[in-house]
Amino acid sequence: MKWFWTLLFVTTFGLGRALSSTGNRLLVIIEEAAERAKYSEFWGDLEGRGYKITFESPKSEKLSLFQHGERIFDHLVLFPPKSKGLGPALTPKLLLQFINENGNILLTLNADSPTPSAISSLLLELDIHLPPDRTSVVVDHFNYDTSSSSDRHDVLLLPQPEAMRPDVRSFFRGDGLIAFPRAVAQLLSNDSPLLAPILRARDTAYTYNPKEEADVMEEPFAVGEQISLVSAMQARNSARFTVFGSVEALEDKWFDGEVKDSAGSLTKTANRAFARQVSAWTFQELGVLRVGRVEHHLRTIGQTHRSNDSVSQLEPLNPTIYRIKNDVVSSAAHKPREDLLTMTKDV
Repeated sequence: MKWFWTLLFVTTFGLGRALSSTGNRLLVIIEEAAERAKYSEFWGDLEGRGYKITFESPKSEKLSLFQHGERIFDHLVLFPPKSKGLGPALTPKLLLQFINENGNILLTLNADSPTPSAISSLLLELDIHLPPDRTSVVVDHFNYDTSSSSDRHDVLLLPQPEAMRPDVRSFFRGDGLIAFPRAVAQLLSNDSPLLAPILRARDTAYTYNPKEEADVMEEPFAVGEQISLVSAMQARNSARFTVFGSVEALEDKWFDGEVKDSAGSLTKTANRAFARQVSAWTFQELGVLRVGRVEHHLRTIGQTHRSNDSVSQLEPLNPTIYRIKNDVVSSAAHKPREDLLTMTKDV
């Protein structure tokens, strides 16, 4: 019977924790409580993966990311506010501090809601640039949903992205089309090795300001594959920050939607799978290394750095005490968290 109770404890513990390697405390900033219902399937998917979600308005007086100098949430989701700012608890300085304290952030944008200057300032700190007019939308006259945007062409239809290079694993690959409504374009600095585009626009896309009524349009902010629609940054401390250029793409109607391309073909959207993949990467469920075997011991006389330490060592393995001048040999085996990587089809 002892093995039964042990198995029951392990199973119960596994069901009660999030798949994230950094914790399950998730704070969602959304200004209007009535807006939550539009994203019920997104919340349900997160809760099904073990996250404990706290909803707060940016206007809430009790809102705080820290308590007694410690981070009180592991992950943060920011929805576009209706007002001009995010309030004193979500300044660029505090958001950067959250990242520096190993917190992960998923920032969503919407072309129908001008991006607050505080968010633009934060993104500039990370070498991510938004259109200066803050109202531009990405349009594509060749790759759009003809059933919902027959006139404005601002509901983009995009395949799930492949890996950027053959030697890089793709965590976002899949079948179907992603419907990406009223997206905000991002330009990434070429100088930062920490930035990467997850989802790019197609060659025929460009940014357009709907408020410009002139017959001749000025040079667009970005065109084609210059435009990053979903951008990722992994900081040097491994914290992750993702900019998701269309908050509407997370709505229930696009999770179970059907779109029609310019050729008239009907296709089920891949938004549910893509949202799961992006959030899983951002919250460190995917692409995480775990330390396996760790060994350390005193270096024996005559032992070289090139020798197989785990085999040739003669001293006791992993002792609890060393002296200051001891010559110590250590090794660690790293491997992907395979239990998490099996969430996607591209393993």
